[in-house]
Amino acid sequence: MILALLMFSISSSLLFSINQVNGRITTEVKTFGLLVDQFAPSTRAENNYDCNANEFKNSLIDIGWSSDSFSYLYGDDSITIANLKEEMDKLEDTVDKNDVVIVFFATHGYLCLRDILDFNSWFHKEFLEIPTDYKILLIDSCHAGEFIEPLLQYSTENSFYAMGSVAANEFGIAFTPDDSDEGWPYSESEFYGIISSHFWAATLTNSSADANADDIISMTEMYDYSLPIIKKIYAEVFIEDPDLAEFIETETGYTDDYPNPVVIENLASNFSLYKDYLDANIELLETPNNGKFIAIFVPLGSVLFTIFVILPMADKQKKKGLKEN
Repeated sequence: MILALLMFSISSSLLFSINQVNGRITTEVKTFGLLVDQFAPSTRAENNYDCNANEFKNSLIDIGWSSDSFSYLYGDDSITIANLKEEMDKLEDTVDKNDVVIVFFATHGYLCLRDILDFNSWFHKEFLEIPTDYKILLIDSCHAGEFIEPLLQYSTENSFYAMGSVAANEFGIAFTPDDSDEGWPYSESEFYGIISSHFWAATLTNSSADANADDIISMTEMYDYSLPIIKKIYAEVFIEDPDLAEFIETETGYTDDYPNPVVIENLASNFSLYKDYLDANIELLETPNNGKFIAIFVPLGSVLFTIFVILPMADKQKKKGLKEN
């Protein structure tokens, strides 16, 4: 229960709301989410269909984020360099030091991030210019690690969390709606969209992921709990679709223990996106000092910045889609 609500000026443009909850002073954190989903039809109707970004947004709302926290770039027409830079500039101008920002991509890797957005030539500096230590970059695409790895050079002096769903030389797999009569062949409940981001979203609200039983899911717990499930589904896909498995093994050299996310964890290991946690802890959290907290998970065999050309692949019988990059 909020016993007191005070507003005070930190500077001419910076305001925090202070709450006393159970006798403890907390800072109400503002949250911002920029959601980019190439496979959603249109930004103008961002809530009217299923997509990975909406699924992730709904999980954030379930853990306390406001529906007003989000801006969107959905569909091919909206995802341009100019539009993305405009949204990043808004974050840079609006966000304060104790706010939390998520930038989420569900896209093609090469056909969107590389070819359309020229991602690696400018995005990372813009991301780091957002004036908060609490910023998260999540990318689910083919070759996602290639678009996370440029942040390694900044990781000892900046505070952030960045995760790509697969290694730089790996491909992401997505499920499209299945109108066949053969049924869903996988061990997890039926879902639509890219595998990794589906389970990221599902894990955020899954109490089974709460390894330390503190009633929140940290980013570390999200990673630790979701990855074995993601690997299990990929393994099942490779059994179910041997042609796809053969293609990926030819291109990457393996399908065992697949995929291998690239993660730069440069926030405290207990950092969580739960709104109550952020309000109660944001001013108590330490941020990295010369790499103090840095944990980097780059899979063996991942080649930095390797360029591959993806071949369109689909299992027509099962209506599975490989995201073209």
